[in-house]
Amino acid sequence: MTVGLLSTIAAVFYGSTVSVLALTATFARRRTLRREARSTLAVLVPGRAVESPQADGGPAGPGS
Repeated sequence: MTVGLLSTIAAVFYGSTVSVLALTATFARRRTLRREARSTLAVLVPGRAVESPQADGGPAGPGS
């Protein structure tokens, strides 16, 4: 296998993973699943701002 082929395979795998996570973060029915998908996206995509818990309609405050 050449380096170009391995790079292409890695790019397709990364892109599909990020796409599935973005769709899950947007359209999942359960709030916890959306939150987990968003936190995973924050790790995989550099420079992405982490959203506050209020974006899901969850309780706000330090004790939540």
